[in-house]
Amino acid sequence: MSPAELLLRDPLGERALEAADFPVSVGGPGNMIVLPGASAGTLAWIALHDGQLFLQPAQGCEPPLCNGAPVSRPTWLHEGDVIDAARGRLRVGARDGRRILEVEDGSGGNLTVPPAAPLVDVVSGGGADGDERIDAVAFRRPVAQAASGRRSGPWLVGGLLVAVLGWSTWFFATGHAVKIDVVPADSAVRLHGGLVLPVGGNHFARPGEYTVEIQRQGYASLRAPIKVTDAPNQSFRYRLAKLPGVLQVQTPVAARISVAGRDVGSAPGEVLLPAGRHEILITAPRHLPFKATVDVKGMELRQSLTAKLVAAWAPVTVLTEPAGATVLVDGTAHGATPANLELDAGTHRIELRQAGFKHWVTDLQVVANQPQTLGPVRLGLPDGTLLVRTDPAGASVSVGGAFRGRAPVTLDVRPDVTLALVASREGYEPRTMQLTVGAGERREVQLSLTPIFGEVTVIAEPASAEVFANGRAVGKSGQAIRLPAARTDLEVRLAGFRTVRTAVTPRPGLPQVLNVRLEAGRGPTETPSATVAAAGGEGATAAASKAVARTIRTKSGAELLLLGPATYTMGSPRRESGRRANEAQRAVELQRRFYLAAREVTNGEFKQFRTQHRSGFVGQNTLELERQPVVNVTWQDAAEYCNWLSQQDGLPPAYQSQGGKLAPAQPVTTGYRLPTEAEWEWAARANRDGSLRKYPWGDALPVPAGAGNFGDRRAQPLLQTILEDLDDGYPATAPTGSFAANLLGFHDLGGNVAEWTTDLYTVQPASSAVAVDPLSAAPGNMHVIRGSSWRHATVTELRAAYRDTGNGRRDDVGFRIARYAE
Repeated sequence: MSPAELLLRDPLGERALEAADFPVSVGGPGNMIVLPGASAGTLAWIALHDGQLFLQPAQGCEPPLCNGAPVSRPTWLHEGDVIDAARGRLRVGARDGRRILEVEDGSGGNLTVPPAAPLVDVVSGGGADGDERIDAVAFRRPVAQAASGRRSGPWLVGGLLVAVLGWSTWFFATGHAVKIDVVPADSAVRLHGGLVLPVGGNHFARPGEYTVEIQRQGYASLRAPIKVTDAPNQSFRYRLAKLPGVLQVQTPVAARISVAGRDVGSAPGEVLLPAGRHEILITAPRHLPFKATVDVKGMELRQSLTAKLVAAWAPVTVLTEPAGATVLVDGTAHGATPANLELDAGTHRIELRQAGFKHWVTDLQVVANQPQTLGPVRLGLPDGTLLVRTDPAGASVSVGGAFRGRAPVTLDVRPDVTLALVASREGYEPRTMQLTVGAGERREVQLSLTPIFGEVTVIAEPASAEVFANGRAVGKSGQAIRLPAARTDLEVRLAGFRTVRTAVTPRPGLPQVLNVRLEAGRGPTETPSATVAAAGGEGATAAASKAVARTIRTKSGAELLLLGPATYTMGSPRRESGRRANEAQRAVELQRRFYLAAREVTNGEFKQFRTQHRSGFVGQNTLELERQPVVNVTWQDAAEYCNWLSQQDGLPPAYQSQGGKLAPAQPVTTGYRLPTEAEWEWAARANRDGSLRKYPWGDALPVPAGAGNFGDRRAQPLLQTILEDLDDGYPATAPTGSFAANLLGFHDLGGNVAEWTTDLYTVQPASSAVAVDPLSAAPGNMHVIRGSSWRHATVTELRAAYRDTGNGRRDDVGFRIARYAE
C-alpha cells in the first residue's frame, strides 16, 4: 500500500495514515483511535503486512468482535468488515480506490451490537479462505505517542481542543436543522446514518441520506429513509398507526365472531381488531344472531364484549288423548307423547301417529324463546278408504263439495259419517250418491254417467265426404249426428282430398251446422276451412277460416279470454307518485294474439297436477281451500304445471329443460305458459279505448269498496301496514273471482295474490323504440312478479305498474296461465 492511501475518518474529521503510522492502536484516551467506553489501555491493533490490513487483539483485554465473532488471534481485514470494541465500531471500506477506516462512536444514535458468541478462532490468517496465516506480533504504542501521553499532555489537550473547535465550526457551518413532526407528538425520534445533534427540538445534520426511526408504545414503529439537503427549514411529517386492540368476547355457548362479513375467530375468546368502529356479528347454533357496534381503541388495549345470545328455539310440549302417540317433526320421529321438545324458531310440520287411530297433522309456528303446549289432541278413529270409478273414466269427483280428483281415484274419508259423493264430466249429467265408510274400512263404488247429447250436421263439399268423431266414423256429410255435449274432435275425409280437422262442442237443444269445403290433395288441413252456425242460421264464408274463438276452456276447467293485438306504453312516468326506478317507460306492441286466464290458478286445479301440494296457513287462516288461489309455489312449479296442462290438452310444451331447469322454449309454442310481463300489464291496465289506468280500479285513491283483496284492517294481526278504512272481508287470500272483473273481464289482477310472469327480471332503460312481443330471457334466477296482493297497502304496491321480483315461495304469490292463439 503506497503512502497516504488509507484514510481514518472519525468524529474529529479525516486523517491520512501512511505506512509509517502503523500499527494503529485502538482503545481509550492516548490511543490513535479513541473509542467511547474504553479504558486508557489498548484494546486492539490494526497493522499492515505487505499492504494488507489485519487486526490483532491486545493481550489481557476483552477480545474485539469482527463481523459479530470474537477475535482471539490476528485476522486479515477486508472491505465491509465491521469491528466492535467497547461502545464503538470501526468499519473497513473503500472509496475511489483508497481504503477507509470509519469510526462510529454512537453519537448518531444507539449502535446495535451483536450478542456475545463463544470465543473461537475465526477469520484468522490461514483460514478456510486461503489467506496466509498471521502470527501474533508484540506491538506497543510508538514512543512518541506514549511520551506525548506522559510528557506532552497539555500540548495534546490544547491541540485536541483546537481540533474539536475547528471540527465544530465546520460541522455547524455545513450542517442544517431538520424538523421532524410526528403524531403523536411524544414519540421517540432517532436519525441513523451519520453524526446527528439534537438542537432546540430539531435535529442538526450534514447533507446526506439518513434513516428516521420513530417509536411509541401502543403504535407500530416506523422506519423511513430521508434525505437532508442544503435547503433551509427542512421538515418531515409522519403519523404512527395504532396497534390493534384486543377485544375479549364472552358468550354463554360456543360461537363464531364475524366482522364486516369475515370470520375472525371463535367465542368465548379474543380477537385483534384495528382501531376504529366495527360491526360485530356473533352467531351460534340454535341461537339468534347477536349484533353490536364496538369502538376499538387499539394500542394493544384490552376491551371486553359480553354477547347475550337469545335462544332461537323454544320448548314445545305435545299432549295427546290417548297418550303414547309417536311425534314426528318435519318427518323425523321425536319420541312419544307426552313429549317435551326443543324446536327451532319457524314453521314445523307436526304429525301424530298411533296404531288404531287416524294420523293427525298440523303446522306449528314456533316463536324463539316462547314456550307453548300443543294439545291435548284427541286422536280420531282411522279414516275409511273409498275407491271411486266412473264410466266413462276421467270424471271429476267431489266429496262434501270439495274436489278430490279424477276417477279412478282412491280417497281417505271421515269414518261413520254420511258422505255426499258427486261425479261430473263435461257432456254428461252429474251423478250423486250418499254413502258411509266405516273406520279402517275399504269400499269401492262404480258410477255410470248418463251422456248429454247435442246435434251436429256436417255439410261438406264434395257431399260424399265421411265424418269421424274422436277418430270413430259417425256418418256421412249432410247427416244429423248425435254427439255427447263435450268438446269433440271432428274429421271430414274423402279420398283424393285433404282431411279437414276441427273441434266442436255440441249443445243440448241447439242443433249446429258445420260447413266444410275440402281441397284436392293429400294430408290434413290443420287450420280447416270450416265454419259452425246454429241450425237455421247462416255460417260465415270459407274466407273466415282464421277466426279465433273469443274464449277457450282447458280440461282443468279454466276459462281463458282472447287479447291483442295491442300497442301501448309500458311502465310509469317519472313524476308518478309511488314510482320505482325499475318502471322505465317503453313502447310495446303485442302483435300475436294471446289467451289469458280470467282467474288465478286455484288449489283445486293445481292439486290435479300435484296432489300433495300444501299452500299452508297464515296465522290461524287457511290458504288451502279448493277455490283459493294456489300459493307457496316457485316459478319452476308454475312452469311445470303449464307443461302438464299442455300435455292434458294435447298442446306442445311451452317450457323446455335447460341445465336441469325449465326455460321458455325457443321458438315459442302455443302451449300453456305464464303471461309475459307486457301481456300482464296490458290486461291489468287497459281501458276499452286503449288508455291506461294507474290502479287496477281506476286513477285515484282511496281504494273503493269491492275493488279487490288488499291489506285491509282484517289483516291487521298479520301486517304492519294496512288500509285502515278498507274492509274487503278477507284477512288473507280470497276464493278466486270473489271480486268483480275489470273492464276486459279479468279477476284479481290487483289484489288477492301477486303473480309470476314468464320474464326473467331486468331493469330496462327508458326507450322510444318499439319492443314487439317482448320477453326477457337474460341470465339469472330472479323472475318478475306483477300485481299487488293481500299483503300490500302502500301507494307504490297498489299501482298497476308496480314490479317485484323473486325466486322462491311466498304465501302471497300465485299465477295464472296464458297461451298464444296461433
